[in-house]
Amino acid sequence: MASWRFAHLWNLKIMKDTKKAFDSVKFMRQQRDLLTEKLSKMTKEEIISYFKKKAQDGVKPSSN
Repeated sequence: MASWRFAHLWNLKIMKDTKKAFDSVKFMRQQRDLLTEKLSKMTKEEIISYFKKKAQDGVKPSSN
């Protein structure tokens, strides 16, 4: 059991020291905030047409 604890603590240290090239959680939050800002200024009909257009265009992670 002691070896498991050591391995677990070692893995946590590695995770803390790792520098990410891309932070997916940060990106998702930024995209959500942009979408919220954009949609808050639209009417219900505009929101529906916005998402219909996005579905037709094909939604891509880098699209705005």
